[in-house]
Amino acid sequence: MRMVNYADAPHCLYLVKSGLSVVVEFVILVGVRMKRVLASVGRRGSRESTATKNRKREKVKTSIISALGAIAFTVCGTAANLPDKISCEGGYGGHLQGVATDGESIYWSFTVSVVKTDLTGKVLISRQAPSHQGDLCYKDGVVYVAVNRGQFNTEKKGGSQVTAYDAKTLEPIKTTMLPEIPHGAGGMTWKGDHFFIIGGLPLKHEKNYVYEYTSDFTFVKRHDLDTGFTWMGIQTAAHEDNTFYFGIYGAKGNPVGVLACPDDLLSYTRYLGAGSVGILKLDGAYYLAETGRDKETKRFTGRLIRQNNYPASARRFEITRTGKGELRLFFEGRDKTGWKDSGYVFNNDGNSPIFSCNGLFIPVVKAATCTAFPAVGVNGNREFWTPDLVRGVHRAALCDEVFSLHLPGTPQSLKDDAKLAAAVDAVTREAERLGVKIVGR
Repeated sequence: MRMVNYADAPHCLYLVKSGLSVVVEFVILVGVRMKRVLASVGRRGSRESTATKNRKREKVKTSIISALGAIAFTVCGTAANLPDKISCEGGYGGHLQGVATDGESIYWSFTVSVVKTDLTGKVLISRQAPSHQGDLCYKDGVVYVAVNRGQFNTEKKGGSQVTAYDAKTLEPIKTTMLPEIPHGAGGMTWKGDHFFIIGGLPLKHEKNYVYEYTSDFTFVKRHDLDTGFTWMGIQTAAHEDNTFYFGIYGAKGNPVGVLACPDDLLSYTRYLGAGSVGILKLDGAYYLAETGRDKETKRFTGRLIRQNNYPASARRFEITRTGKGELRLFFEGRDKTGWKDSGYVFNNDGNSPIFSCNGLFIPVVKAATCTAFPAVGVNGNREFWTPDLVRGVHRAALCDEVFSLHLPGTPQSLKDDAKLAAAVDAVTREAERLGVKIVGR
């Protein structure tokens, strides 16, 4: 995404002074022309009614005023004083998926709409598009949108493609299929003459993927990011200051935030906060996007919020060894008190617990009574994934909270279930490594 810096105040002042003289000269010329046009309209006299003449005069006046306004905007460069908040005008049929800029306009993707606004958020063009329009980027007069026409977060059912739009008109130019992205294309950016595309992620994957393409979308390679699982993979992408910024959702045990990667994509720093629905840079500052929904119209909205000194001012996400978290092992055949002794607060039904950790995390739950993620199988439902459980211990360490793992049978019966025994062993070893207290072993 392109960065435009209007921070050079002396240069901007020079432009304003020069522009004023141009505007003055233009006004003089327009006055002469306007006098001639209006006189021409008046000479038609007998052939047109007074009302018709007045309408034509007003039309001429409106055109001239609009021209003057456009020149004033161009010469004075309002981007030099961009507001801290830029709201996209209107409401849309899907939530905000991403943003991009060419320095003169802002482009917004709303799942089923692609929108072009000026730098204040006023809509210039809005175009309906088939779901699912994802994050987008601008390059050389073209707006590129990552699109998925299949299912997200599945192994092979994604329908990944890129649609190119003319940046001036938002007329579709071309759609290119991306069979190398099986989990659903969700966002894209560029660096040099290559595009970098991200997307969904099935539950059992412990890495995120960035797919690199040439300018004509010939596949180059897949970059594997050793980030651990993030809910629905990566949502947005931007490249600024020799850094890739990837926005991620917050759910299923993961806080919302941004993955910042160097150009080689071999490492990352994780930041908490906005960014999952868009990142761009204008006026020398980063803007992170937010999305919402109007209570009355039920339509979705989007806005950009300026971030001062980003990313240095952002809070990093790091798992630290605190020694205050707990791993509690409850065996259904041994611990008769079960849920009631687990330390959780219960819903009104007295059975299903309420889970929270400052809004960030969801601990392991009993699969027989709750479908929250992750869950170890109980009462015939044996669906679980060992990395899910290991991540639960990470959350216990980070949140200083109890991670409760409910298991069928007794400790002795684990010898009859090699898969479950291996999972419990992995969980307890990780708890020991992070200094998490183990109860009930």
